[in-house]
Amino acid sequence: MIEEAFAGVAYPGDNNITHCPYNCTECARVAEFFKGKGPKDLTQVAELRPYHIALALFTPEAFHYFLPAFMLVSLDAYEKGDPIPDAIRFHFEYAAETQGFFKVRLSRLTAPQRKVIIKYLVHMEGKGAGSSEHAIGMLSEESAYV
Repeated sequence: MIEEAFAGVAYPGDNNITHCPYNCTECARVAEFFKGKGPKDLTQVAELRPYHIALALFTPEAFHYFLPAFMLVSLDAYEKGDPIPDAIRFHFEYAAETQGFFKVRLSRLTAPQRKVIIKYLVHMEGKGAGSSEHAIGMLSEESAYV
């Protein structure tokens, strides 16, 4: 379902993976790692787990493109305390100071993509990943931010 929902999402481009006004080493490391890769190239949880912070550093286009890879690897390799489901859930919960960024990311998601993310969050909650109630509310079709 995840692959189907995100099948038409275009690669953001090699120069649109991160946008860091400070040219920090972490953003450069993330951009270099993900450059030229697609979700089907990123199938190992051990490979993505150290890059869970990338979800916060991605441009909206890169977040939209690479999110399915993070979702898929964590489904079958979840360990209690795994940072990937928490990192994903975090991006659908927001504080007042990040509302603009949140709205841009959320606006890129189609209704089927939001539904599959909700199913993912519910599934991971069942594995012990923590409550996703707020994130699910934000992703629901009734949300004012969709």
